[in-house]
Amino acid sequence: MPVKDYYKILGVSKSASQDEIKSAYRKLAKQYHPDLHPGDNAAAEKFKEINEAYSVVGDPDKRGKYDRGEMDMGGASGYNPFQGSGFTATGFDDIFDMFSDAFGFRSSSRRRSSQSSVGSDITYTIQLTFMESILGCKKPVNFTRVEKCTACNGTGAKDDAHLKTCDKCGGSGQVRRVQNTIFGQQITVGACDKCGGTGKIVTESCKVCGGKGVVNKNKVINVSIPAGVENGAVLQLAGEGNAPRGNGRNGNLLLEISVRPSTLFKRDNLDLYVTVPVSFSTAVCGGQIEIPAPDGVFIHNLAEGTNNNETLRFRGKGIKTARGVTGDLFVTISVEVPRGVTRSQKKVLEEFERDCSIKNYAKRKAYLDEIAKIYNK
Repeated sequence: MPVKDYYKILGVSKSASQDEIKSAYRKLAKQYHPDLHPGDNAAAEKFKEINEAYSVVGDPDKRGKYDRGEMDMGGASGYNPFQGSGFTATGFDDIFDMFSDAFGFRSSSRRRSSQSSVGSDITYTIQLTFMESILGCKKPVNFTRVEKCTACNGTGAKDDAHLKTCDKCGGSGQVRRVQNTIFGQQITVGACDKCGGTGKIVTESCKVCGGKGVVNKNKVINVSIPAGVENGAVLQLAGEGNAPRGNGRNGNLLLEISVRPSTLFKRDNLDLYVTVPVSFSTAVCGGQIEIPAPDGVFIHNLAEGTNNNETLRFRGKGIKTARGVTGDLFVTISVEVPRGVTRSQKKVLEEFERDCSIKNYAKRKAYLDEIAKIYNK
């Protein structure tokens, strides 16, 4: 059979280091993991191919043999890269479990067996003002979730007398399935399709929940939003999501943060940026200006001769997180030229200008000197 190009499968060059191969493998394994593509056979095959490639070139000894063409890729059922590598004959379920530990995924077989024991998550969007997001706040969250029926204690039956043990799974809620693959026999354990993984069959339903074991209820909780939270962040409240059918734990409540932009501040991580307009006379003579910050407005003595667009930095006056990490505040000075001046005011300004010399305008002097160098040769 033709030899596969394992480097091409992983998207690396033949001269790639082991760390580069490992990094490429982890990225692809996450991308094509079956938990992210349920029912997608093409993704599952791609995932197998990625693991096959990494099992060879990810092992320095096997990689050397592969590069030298010394590895036997033939045989009646094709080359098995996992032979002697510690993987069991149950096939890719063990490999999926390995990725569960490495990447935080739940393997497909485990997911199927636990569908009836973990409720689904709920996503809720919280609207915050800009100041609420940087200072933190408390917000009421009003939502509807699935809760266990108190009338039947989640069994879905009228009473205990109307519950019987499932005859297909024997009350375990799980059934074993055996499938032969090119890599050997694959054994999966999944939820029983007859009882839905509960291990029980309802003969007469609860009148309150109609046999579902769960009901929809409105829930209001007060949530503490931490200081410094950013737009698009997701806060997770464990156990505040939907209840499962039967025994098990609730899913999570996922709070998506939506922050309304500020008309005053711009944000970059924990740093804040603000533009402060000052009068022409204040920029020339210096004086007190008001500067906004997360903890309130403070007064700053502006130095005389401050230029337009000059930026001042105030360390530690930016956003402060709940962990005590603080950003900086950057203030851009915008010198505002007055409009609608009267004739007498113009006269005063003209007299002021006549009293000034080019030495009072360092930038203009440098500009004129540069022109003279170029054109007055």
